[in-house]
Amino acid sequence: MRTPSHRTWIILGLSAAAVIAGGAFVLSQTPAPAPVPAAATAPAATSSPGQAAKQSGSAGATTGPAAPTTPPAASKRFTTEVLPASPATKPALPPTTALPYPVKAPLPASASAVGKLAAGYPASVLPQAPGSTISTSSVAVQSGHLQVTLTAGSTQQVTDIVAFYRAALAKYGMYDSAAPALSGGTSTRFVRDGNSVTLTVTPAKGGTTYVLYGAFTAAD
Repeated sequence: MRTPSHRTWIILGLSAAAVIAGGAFVLSQTPAPAPVPAAATAPAATSSPGQAAKQSGSAGATTGPAAPTTPPAASKRFTTEVLPASPATKPALPPTTALPYPVKAPLPASASAVGKLAAGYPASVLPQAPGSTISTSSVAVQSGHLQVTLTAGSTQQVTDIVAFYRAALAKYGMYDSAAPALSGGTSTRFVRDGNSVTLTVTPAKGGTTYVLYGAFTAAD
């Protein structure tokens, strides 16, 4: 095998240099690519505010939420505190009327009767019960005090007689409570201040018999 001569090496070197020079010329004549616009490199528009916020957060442009351009709407205030009612809103109470006094001066003269009410008997305070037949009645007066008695029979029952006088005496502020009575009878006492009425009712054939005893102090 022959060893290439010095001249051969020179020829090879010149050929390689020509090839390299030709390639460089070709590259210099090729046009450079146009620069890409900045808008093309920006992220695509998102369809929701949440996605846009996510992309802007990933860019790391800011470290906190952006300041709102308009103040937020004021929210409603809810509280469990009970505010006192204004005196002006309190409903006005209706005026009260004092209950009438059972007996007033001047008092009648003392009297008694059989089979009817005695003269001066306070029938508005102690009326006879419905269905009654009067046996005796009396009125006694002494130093501003009045005593009244009435004995009668009625076709009504014990509970009816008690209910009748309970309603009649309540108009004068006299309210009832139980009182001692003889065997077989029912006794009820009505009281107001210095006034009292005792009612005793006993069952009888065809109804009841009852006795009223009242002690009153006359009002001036």
